[in-house]
Amino acid sequence: MRLLEGNGFGTFMQRSTRREDMSNDDLWTVEEAISNLKNAMNESKQTAADVFSSIDANDDGEINGPELYKGLLEHLGDALSPGQVSMIIKALDANEDNRIDLSELTAALEEEE
Repeated sequence: MRLLEGNGFGTFMQRSTRREDMSNDDLWTVEEAISNLKNAMNESKQTAADVFSSIDANDDGEINGPELYKGLLEHLGDALSPGQVSMIIKALDANEDNRIDLSELTAALEEEE
């Protein structure tokens, strides 16, 4: 997995968005996950393409469930359940191929306010 090393992106995400009181039973909503990604992206002056590239481990132009799980763990510092990862994919996956492409991630990050 390519990481946005050296620019503080992962460190920022863990420091500013990690919820210390979050247990395995607490659920993240899609809105929280997108909001956290957007906040970190803006703070670190990254683009949606930068975030996408860091999560798309196999460079196939799509983010699948395992890549999203690992990417959110790296960037947000919290492990989400498989159900939460699936929920995020379903919410962002406009063409219903069970993967997130750059245009879908960009649309979600631009839409969230």
